[in-house]
Amino acid sequence: MQYPSCKHTTFKKMPLQISPSDKKALSSAKFSYLSFHRMKNVIYILFVMGLLAAGCTRRTSPSAKVPLASGHRGTTAIAPENTMASADSCIKYEAGNIECDICISKDSVFYVLHDSMLDRTTNGTGNIKEWLSADIDTLDAGSWFAPEFAGQRIPRFADLLHKARLNGMKLTVDFRNGDMHKMLQLIRQEGMLENCNFSFYEESDTKRFRAIAPEVKTLQAYVRNPGELKRVINELKPNIVTIQIDSLTPEFVQQCHEQGLLVNALILGLDDKTEQNQKAVDLGVDIVATDRPEQFITKYGNGK
Repeated sequence: MQYPSCKHTTFKKMPLQISPSDKKALSSAKFSYLSFHRMKNVIYILFVMGLLAAGCTRRTSPSAKVPLASGHRGTTAIAPENTMASADSCIKYEAGNIECDICISKDSVFYVLHDSMLDRTTNGTGNIKEWLSADIDTLDAGSWFAPEFAGQRIPRFADLLHKARLNGMKLTVDFRNGDMHKMLQLIRQEGMLENCNFSFYEESDTKRFRAIAPEVKTLQAYVRNPGELKRVINELKPNIVTIQIDSLTPEFVQQCHEQGLLVNALILGLDDKTEQNQKAVDLGVDIVATDRPEQFITKYGNGK
């Protein structure tokens, strides 16, 4: 097919006439176009940075439950163990629980002391059960830790119970020796029975306590490894199972929770416990017993 021919036409070049209002509109359009593309670049960069941050930062799931932080003998990196100063430090950091050890004196007064022997943490010597309470009350339980704690006393258990109640704290009572009936009497008199967990070094003491206080719903039992769980449940009938953090597994936590048991993870020692704390949170334990409650609470808060 042939197209009709046409003659070449020459057009005269005419100057472009733009009014001041048109110039303003064009300038505004150019600015909007550049601003739009610059904003797109900024949004893209922020998006990429967000992805990188999410990939590099390990976070606790928003739905993860924060365990109750229990100060093992108080805050032993800050104040001398098992003293009122250590208890006060737990209160300051809003720890929900204080673990304490109790022993009995020659005249049957319960004191807060781990070793039974006075030598390591006081200026006394020998076994506390050989000392009268009037003499125990004069001993210095703070100077060994730091000079500023000179004059700290070995607390009477009754006094620690009272302080805990006034400050809304729970106690884990680690029984060393003495009369269990008298221990329970002190706790009941202070109205703290439902706010005390009970732990025993000897399994025979755990069984004896369960027999004399079947109504208590806060009995702890120690499990050396997950394979012991069934035996411990059958023989000791605990409400709380205590296990070292290094032995803790997801399956163990699940088994305990399925049987209505709380899990208490032991994270002991004064070195940095960042990884162990994260493991406890990730696995969903109920209690973290730690020498560094302040470190745990500063990062995670406290599951009171």
